[in-house]
Amino acid sequence: PTATQAATRTPVPMTPEPTQTPTPEPTPILHTLQAGDTLIGLAGAYGVTVQAIQEANGITDPRGLLVGQQIIIPTDPESRLGAGKPTPEPTPVPMTISPLSFWEQPDALWVLGQVTLPGPTAQEGVVVRVDLLGSDGAVIASDSVPIQNDVLLPGESAAFGLRFSPRPGPFSSYNSRIVSAHPAHLPFYRTDLTIQNVALQAEDASLATLSGEVGNNGPDLAQDVHVNVILYDDAGRVIALRRIMANPSTLAGGETAFFAADLIPIHLPVADYALSVEGRRAAND
Repeated sequence: PTATQAATRTPVPMTPEPTQTPTPEPTPILHTLQAGDTLIGLAGAYGVTVQAIQEANGITDPRGLLVGQQIIIPTDPESRLGAGKPTPEPTPVPMTISPLSFWEQPDALWVLGQVTLPGPTAQEGVVVRVDLLGSDGAVIASDSVPIQNDVLLPGESAAFGLRFSPRPGPFSSYNSRIVSAHPAHLPFYRTDLTIQNVALQAEDASLATLSGEVGNNGPDLAQDVHVNVILYDDAGRVIALRRIMANPSTLAGGETAFFAADLIPIHLPVADYALSVEGRRAAND
């Protein structure tokens, strides 16, 4: 998700208060395909049948799957290996979701926030659901969105941006909760990349540009290197987020790459920013 579209500078007149977050219900898991993944391997890892994965994603030819593509891992009892035997359903690990901020556009409503993982196990496939509630507690609108980062490390935070379109009617409160997450397979990722020489520039009254360099200080090749950018206002609210590929996006050990991200904050002024860098380990490493 990228909160870079032009938006009005006026927040919803009164930011609704969050309601008590309910216990997450079992939902399908989103798995990002890594180099070397196979349907048989995924089925065994998640304890479901190959047929269930194929049916959930409409897969007729597994050879068409691509690294980086997200597929659904069904968690309903009928999809599990040895169906009929009681199997505990997965429940997302506890995470902290910041108070959300709401910003209106003429035809839509942006909802921005941030997820923090207390630890101790890194998570991937993290998906947030937001319910907008009326004064009677009825759900007016509901939607889900993945967080910005592929992997959320213990103690780290990642932003998310959800756009309701068409814009829902007035609402009084909201629920936000994690509906999907599973332990990250860290050997697939490069989480040791570095960022340096960062510069923040305001091109005009509404455009901010963050630029810098990404470094691969390790000996192994890093692929699909990208930077996650978050802008904050003076109240600590997320006001823009973007994911930008490094140039080049493949780095050998000791190499650096440039990145530059243009963002249009949905609220001004920009008071702070946060950056994180991610990459994938080469298949033959």
